[in-house]
Amino acid sequence: MIAIRPVGFAAEVTPETDLPALLAELLSPHLATGDVVVVTSKIVSKWLGLYAAPGVDRAELVLQESRAVVAERATETGVTRVVHAAAGPVMAGAGIDASNSDDERLLLLPRDADRVARRLRREIAALLHRAADFAVVLSDTSGRAWRAGLTDFALGAAGLRPVDDLRGLPDTAGRDLAVTIRNIADEVAAAADLVKGKIDRVPVAVVSGLSPRDCAAAGRGTGGVGPPAPTDWFGLGRAEAVRAALGVDPGTVLAVQVGLESVAPEPSAARAARAVRVALASGDPVSVDTSESVDGSVLLRLHGADPVALGRVWARLEVALAGERLACRGRQDGAGVTISVPD
Repeated sequence: MIAIRPVGFAAEVTPETDLPALLAELLSPHLATGDVVVVTSKIVSKWLGLYAAPGVDRAELVLQESRAVVAERATETGVTRVVHAAAGPVMAGAGIDASNSDDERLLLLPRDADRVARRLRREIAALLHRAADFAVVLSDTSGRAWRAGLTDFALGAAGLRPVDDLRGLPDTAGRDLAVTIRNIADEVAAAADLVKGKIDRVPVAVVSGLSPRDCAAAGRGTGGVGPPAPTDWFGLGRAEAVRAALGVDPGTVLAVQVGLESVAPEPSAARAARAVRVALASGDPVSVDTSESVDGSVLLRLHGADPVALGRVWARLEVALAGERLACRGRQDGAGVTISVPD
């Protein structure tokens, strides 16, 4: 039977807090062999003093704390980006947070959460004068593609087998499993969140009853379960994949200059204008005039002396319009090209 026990405390964690000693004191009466101590990464970041410099631009900070931008959208307050964070996972805003802070400082995620988990596990065991026969998971919160709401996941882990690879094993019908890999670390983090909470000041939980096979002293942490770049089917968002194919990579100055898709509804004219800027990012000597027809369609008139450059921009523009989810009809019109975008 799996049991989950909340561990709350009222003290505000700061860089001056001895977090391993505090956790050891709270855990000492009931911590058993094979238990998993799940610690919210927020209090770990506070303990490590991972605060951004005062006055730093949040959008720039997100890029600094990212390995790559996956998707970006314009919002009323600026630019929101989903990124492959320097801390490891793919998440919105690189996990930078200001909630549950006593001031306006922004908190960053630890770059090597597995190393921090190993440190906590080692120091707690030493303070309790016992073997490190338990596991530690650092958890954080994130949304998921195609699913509403948020859930906790394992940012880092020590002493836990993070995944259970069942590929090649037979199922109940005797067929070999081909793709099944259970993410045990994420399942434990999500389960622990059922008794933790930002509002109730319960940043720690203990999960008991896992299989001894899962609580492995040599567990490699979560570093091996991040985004597998060479095999990731969803490395970019829809709009970003189209634009990147046309040479406008997300997170770059060029991407900002040509404009970002908004989270709010946009008129066809605004989306078409953005597609024009993406198409012209090739630098070809082509100009585009925009007008509106009597039926409300957006008309894009392409001019250029070089027919090869004209044809290249025509093709790029149709692709860019498709990336904006706009249908279009193009035709050669004298020495130029006219593309009609229905409203």
